[in-house]
This record gives sequence, structure tokens and C-alpha cells, in this order.
Amino acid sequence: MPKIKLSIVWGIFITLVFLTLLVIRLELFQKKSGGIAVVQKAAIQRPAETWMNIYQKEKKIGFVQRKFIILETGGFQTKENVIMQINTMGIIQALQISTETALNPDMSFSSFNFDLNSSLFRFNARGYVAQDKLILFTGLPSAQQKSEIPLKDIPYIGGNVYEAAFAAGMEKDATRPFSIFDPSTRSIRAIKVTREADEVIPIMGKRVLTQKFCADFMGAKNCAWLGKDSEILKETGLLGLSMEKVSPEKAREGIASDSSIDFAQIASITSNINITNPEKLTEIKIKITGIRDLFFLLNGGRQNFRQGIMTITKENFSSLKALKNKPPEEINQYLQPSVLVQSNHPQIKAQAQKIVLPTDNSQQKMRKIVNWVYINIEKKPVLSVPNALEILNNKTGDCNEHAVLTAALLRAAGLPAQIETGLIYLNGRFYYHAWNIVYIGQWITTDSVFNQIPADVTHIRLVRGEGGEQLNLLGVMGKIQLEVLSIKND
Repeated sequence: MPKIKLSIVWGIFITLVFLTLLVIRLELFQKKSGGIAVVQKAAIQRPAETWMNIYQKEKKIGFVQRKFIILETGGFQTKENVIMQINTMGIIQALQISTETALNPDMSFSSFNFDLNSSLFRFNARGYVAQDKLILFTGLPSAQQKSEIPLKDIPYIGGNVYEAAFAAGMEKDATRPFSIFDPSTRSIRAIKVTREADEVIPIMGKRVLTQKFCADFMGAKNCAWLGKDSEILKETGLLGLSMEKVSPEKAREGIASDSSIDFAQIASITSNINITNPEKLTEIKIKITGIRDLFFLLNGGRQNFRQGIMTITKENFSSLKALKNKPPEEINQYLQPSVLVQSNHPQIKAQAQKIVLPTDNSQQKMRKIVNWVYINIEKKPVLSVPNALEILNNKTGDCNEHAVLTAALLRAAGLPAQIETGLIYLNGRFYYHAWNIVYIGQWITTDSVFNQIPADVTHIRLVRGEGGEQLNLLGVMGKIQLEVLSIKND
């Protein structure tokens, strides 16, 4: 296998990292009290416009402009524009996120439009509330797919979860649950917000008394400091990310080309041993700590996790007979298309037919598709919410793009496929990565970034699934620790 630069494996979590800090502020959420929706009546006093700088380890990497508009109808409208420069393995990319929301007079949610643009890719999600469900349209603006999410309570928005907590009049040391909708993953997740002790902090040359709120989101802690008018003055999040209110002039100041710190490097984990040829290993044992009580798919298939020790054994399918009949009923769902894995799209189906022959067996189909993606997709970090159709057209992407397109082509060819996410060893460190598993009579781990079938045993699966499942990893980024105990070679 030719040597591949480290930069090809990173990209999947950049969007998730800053969405923890930024997108949560834009999202739909509902609060529950005994199963009945409770709408808080809070005076709208926040400034019409707020500017904030975005920092990573005190170095500016972007800014936010947010507008709050009071409409003559009695409702409200918010507009938020985020400009960032993200460094992924030495490649600095520009990113823009725009979000507009419409609110009813009672602050209940009416509609939203979320748009993410990077140098190569674009993702759009828009939606509106219709009675007890959220109607969503996601994907490319020219090829969006409709979906629905049931809602148990009346949804509303308060700018972000911290403003909602402020409006609720939470007492000090009180904790309250909320639910947050994330348009990039189309998922609704629980979040707990605690009001901590008030603090005086310096903002724009003045010392300001603030209410401090901290949120536990998937095990990741984020905090915000709000002024007396409910305006957010400062936020902190994962991997040294923070935001702070500044003047419009200060926000518009340029970002130094060397100011962005490499997210891939700071999120990776140092290995205690050097592994020279991971692809030749047949087994690895690793001690894993720092995962708390979060739900991960650590057990199953080639992975065995007991008392903090992970044993991964390379699959052997040399004697496996080619799958001739249809897959078992319980895994037919992994043949179905999804919003981002559009395996039923004519372009995807046509490409799959070009790659495989009708006479190919399941193993031949798997190898041909993994090899085609490996050869034809340029290995380059990108910032986006990947979807198979756009990847096929652009033929560029990192591990996430490879995994999404591979899953779509495999499903189009009649092979059940899923996406797995976790860690992989490269050059002395473990990096976050995404790959696939394919059903050919048994589940086989594959990696189209490296053209590996099966993928080497340093692929440590933490979660399996698309979109929302990957949010689970936010709780361990910067906390998980690995110690390689033993390795076995061919």
C-alpha cells in the first residue's frame, strides 16, 4: 500500500466541534415539565445586534454577527452569520454558516433556514413546525430530501439554550433539562443546563456582572456568561474554543494566516508505542479510559471490550462463501437510502452499475467499490456535512466523504453497508476517523481511504451510524486515553 499523508483522515469532527459551540446557539429546543410544554414569558430586552470573536486557545479564528428583529406582527426574527477559518492538518479553509429563524409572538418556533458553505461543499437544511411534527428539507439546495421528525412538545427558541435558561429564571445551582435540535445531523438530543455562581468578567474594557450557565451536552461541558439583559457576552467550549463580545470594528478585523491551531492534532491521542505496519496486525489489545458512562458500540463483531480492555481481532473471510441470497430481513434496513446516503439516486445507481458487473458476487462487488472510491476520490480535508451525491460530483473529501459515498455505492449495488466512526493509528498517534462495514454473509470492516479489506485492527469503533450517532463522540474528545497493551502480527 502506498504511503498516504496524515491529512486524509481528518475532517469528520471539525463541523461537530464548532457546532457544539455555535450551532447549539441557533437550534430548536423544547423544555418539558411533567410531559406538558411550558412556554416561558420573558421580556425581550437583548440588543438588536451582537458581534463576537471566535477564538481557539486565545487566537482568533472567526467572528459571529447576530441580529434580533422585532416584527410588527408581534413575532421575531433572528439572523446569524458565522465566518471562520479552520486549520485541518495544515490546510486552512474558510467556512461560513448562516441561519435565519422565525419566531411566533409567544417565542414558539415557526421556521428556520440553515446554510453551511465551505470552499468545495454546501449543506442546507430548512424546516417548519406543523402541529406535532417538524418538516425538514436537507441536502443540496437543488436536490433536497424531505423528512419528518415527531415533536412531543411545542417547540420554541430563545436565541440559544443559555438564553432560554436565563428567561426561565433559574435559581443558582439549579439544573434543568432541555432538548436541542441539530440541523446538520437532524437529531434531537437532551442537554442539561446548570446555573452556576454569578461572576464579574471583563468585556470590551469594562467589568460586567454576569449570570453563568453551563451545559452538559453529550458529556461535553460548555459555559456561557450573560449580561443583565440576557445578552450572551462570552462562551467556552471544546478544545479551547471560545467566543467573546467585541465591537463591530474589532470583529471585522482580519484573521492572521498563522493564527489557526490544527484541530486534528489537538484532538488526537498519543500512542504509547510505535506501530510500524498496522495493516499486518491480526490482533491488538488496548486499555481505554475516559469514556465515562456514555453509550458507545464497543462490543460486537471483531471488537471485544471487557473491564476497560479492548481486543480487536482482524476478520478472516477467506473461506466465506459469496452471498447468493438476499440478506437477512433484520439487516435490510442497511440497504435503504437516507438523507445523506442517497443510494437510490439515479446518479449513484448509475455509478454503481459502472463499477460492478451483474455477474459479480458479493465479495467482488465489495472490493470493486472500495477500490473505486480509493482511486477516484481525492484525499483532501473538507469542511461540510457530507452527502453522497455531492461527493460523487466533486470527487474530493476526507474520511467522512469516503465513508458516505462508499456506503451509498454499496447499497446501490445490493450490499448492506453502515458507517463506523472512532479512532485509527497513524504515525504515533490515534486520530478520529470514519470507515464502513459491509455485509457479505458476515459483517466485514472496510476502509476506502486506505483501500483496506478488512480494515486494520487499529480501527477502534466507538459509534456506528450516520449523523446524530457521531455526536456521542463529543463527550470524550480531549478526555479519552489509550494504552496499547499488546499486538500480534501475521
